[in-house]
Amino acid sequence: MKYKMHTLLVLCFVIAGAVFAGGCLSADKDNDLNNVGMTSFKSERELRNFIESGGSSSSGSAASWRSGSAATPPAAPAPEASEMSAMTVNDAASPSGGGSTYSQTNVQIAGVDEADIVKTDGRIIYYTPNLFYPTNVTLQDDGRFPFYSFDTYRMTLIIDAFPAATASIISNITDTGGSLYLADDLLITISSNFRDSRIIAYDISDPASPKIAWEQEYEGFYVDSRLIDGKLYFVASEFGFAAFPRMYMGNALVYSDFYYSYGPDLIRPNAEVTYYVTKLDVQTGDADKTVALISSSWTIVFVSGDNLYLTNYYYPDTQIMFLNFVESNGSNYLPSDTMRHIREVMGYNLSNRIKHMAISEAVWDYANGLTNDEQTRFYESFYRDYSAYESALILEAEKTTITRINLETFEVVSGVVPGRINGKFAMDESNGYLRVISTVGDRFRTEESTLRSMVSILDAEMKTVGTLDNIAADKWIQTTRYVGDTLYLMTTTTENDPFILIDLSDPENPSVLGEMKLQGTYSYIYPISDTLLVGFGYSGDWRDWRTKLALYDVSNPNRPVELDVFYFNADEYVNVHDYHGFTWNAARNLMVVSGADTAYVFEIKDGQINLMKEDVHRNGWVVRSAYIDDYLYVFSDRWIHIYNMNSWQRVNTILIEQPVYPDIGLIYPERDRSVYRSYVPASTVSTSVSPTVVSAVQTV
Repeated sequence: MKYKMHTLLVLCFVIAGAVFAGGCLSADKDNDLNNVGMTSFKSERELRNFIESGGSSSSGSAASWRSGSAATPPAAPAPEASEMSAMTVNDAASPSGGGSTYSQTNVQIAGVDEADIVKTDGRIIYYTPNLFYPTNVTLQDDGRFPFYSFDTYRMTLIIDAFPAATASIISNITDTGGSLYLADDLLITISSNFRDSRIIAYDISDPASPKIAWEQEYEGFYVDSRLIDGKLYFVASEFGFAAFPRMYMGNALVYSDFYYSYGPDLIRPNAEVTYYVTKLDVQTGDADKTVALISSSWTIVFVSGDNLYLTNYYYPDTQIMFLNFVESNGSNYLPSDTMRHIREVMGYNLSNRIKHMAISEAVWDYANGLTNDEQTRFYESFYRDYSAYESALILEAEKTTITRINLETFEVVSGVVPGRINGKFAMDESNGYLRVISTVGDRFRTEESTLRSMVSILDAEMKTVGTLDNIAADKWIQTTRYVGDTLYLMTTTTENDPFILIDLSDPENPSVLGEMKLQGTYSYIYPISDTLLVGFGYSGDWRDWRTKLALYDVSNPNRPVELDVFYFNADEYVNVHDYHGFTWNAARNLMVVSGADTAYVFEIKDGQINLMKEDVHRNGWVVRSAYIDDYLYVFSDRWIHIYNMNSWQRVNTILIEQPVYPDIGLIYPERDRSVYRSYVPASTVSTSVSPTVVSAVQTV
């Protein structure tokens, strides 16, 4: 009996949990797995029905939908370049007294600027440290557990950075977020929190006295943005769905401005987040156009010079998959009376969840009446066949839709690729073609032998015109980089896994150029020339986990070569996932890498990687670096260090004011700060703030 119950429990978990995998013994005729995509609503009634029904429409259905509350309309506000040059150097004339060459933000696509915490025009540097200063400090005292409540703000520092020896902070902006852009004489800041979501443009023609030029409120939370040719392309999101009609940044959205993902019930997409994509004029702050897309919280945003893309991932619904399998193939395992009951349940107008529970119970009841040997045979055959069904079906049904928004016209069109996409660097656009690498299969739900990656190339109509399948079988793609017509990809590796080069010059016939074996896992690839790549990642296992920097020669794409590797010490942390933290100075062959409390300066020359300088910020967190002419600026949350790159002598240090938080121990020094052991009546305790605390608060 004990064995019998154990077998039944295992079977119950297999059935009720619906182990994800895919394959089919019997075709699912009611689900066209190719009928997926993104479309707009055709009428106001259709949109309202979608909202009222919780996220379903006649064209498809959406899962995990939750309606949001009605939003208050905001008040009206007062060609792709070479990927090789993504980290650009500005040789144009800088403001009077500025340097002739200076670094810009390390971006994915050249000419498509990305928001960052450091921006410079060659003379002035704008920097937002990751520091939060208290304001509106109030003592809350009930006589027993006193505490301070306060709000916080971030501060953007305006630094007269050149000449370097006299560099100093000349002003600051306290009403700011950490996402910055420079556009002529405007500094654009983006803030996003529960209380304040705004885009503010400051007139910085006089950097010592910035003034607000315009500001624009927006609903939801900041997702991403790009600055291209004087236009700010802005993406924000809200969980759920706001009431209709809808105003957004002063634009009245009509039903045709809303797009939703559709697909068959078996792979119905998540519809839990509304994304708003808006084009703003940088000089005025006016929103020219907005479209809304209903998608999932896992949506990826990629922006080329001409288009903006958003993804939505489709995955088989395990409950529907189980119901389809039992209804179509259950007679191979279950008696006729059980199958009659199952078909009767399937005919009821019930939710899939209720049907799944009822049919799982019917299978349980049948298995519970078998002998131990019969249960074992039933378990083995049912599990084996259902696992095969799942495995094949997932490989067929797992998809990602990609919605393209033309940045000029805001025309929307969608396409689809198999599997899932691992981040925005998995996508690229060239000559009107979108190139995408995706991974099909799930090693946790299917056999590892089914895991594979593939390249898809989509044309202007978002139709697939070329594919390259079965890349890096059994491996997840860890990182990718497109350089011209070559795709470089690395898998999640331990040892002897491939670094693969793929030729994309013929959109209809992509092909593998060459590969080499690697050791370690790579998270970011940066091209420093036409023939050299730098890879950042990790090597070793949990007992000897070290960050590494490697140099590759790809001049012969059929035989890439690893030229040199630098290993950081095990206790040295480098943030390889934040590519904005890397700076490349091509004229000096210098790569600056942001670590924990250290900036590492490497010379990459003649096939070798040499550590030139370690700039340590004690008790600080190094986040960025920049250069102007011969000077390197290293930014942490405590200091800005400035070095002469000819002598590597530090020529200046700028101290960053630190937040001062009120200390309850200054008011009640006799109390234990962690646990108040005795109750002190409120009438016996002074609630006035000491002069020391007042001074500390006021000086922030």
